[in-house]
Amino acid sequence: MDERLKNLKRAMKKNTFADVHFTEEQRMKVRDQMQPDIERELFTLLTEHRTATELIQLLHVKGVKSIWQNEGLVFIKLHQAEAAGDVEGLWDKQGTKSYRLTKQGLHKYAEDVQPKWSFKRLLHEVKPNES
Repeated sequence: MDERLKNLKRAMKKNTFADVHFTEEQRMKVRDQMQPDIERELFTLLTEHRTATELIQLLHVKGVKSIWQNEGLVFIKLHQAEAAGDVEGLWDKQGTKSYRLTKQGLHKYAEDVQPKWSFKRLLHEVKPNES
């Protein structure tokens, strides 16, 4: 069966898709659509220690469709951020790893992590009645 699929793929390349050519810009657009940037959604959840399983469940609840069939993308993003120093991973006594943003990560993703309208910010914008 595997060999028949390979033969079909070769035949499609030679005949059906022989005249189809994609520019590098088109290829990049397709890649971006296939793996949308979930970092913002992910890092907003990392202000406190959370396991990858918790993060995946919360992303599902938030309706992030890019991970529905590709939950491994969360692990990839976590490990990349950990290697960059934006996220720290801690192991507990049961052998479960939890993640949290580092100071560097908090600074890097500050706009995404901090709410736009905090109570403190609203108090500064309220002007007293002048009567």
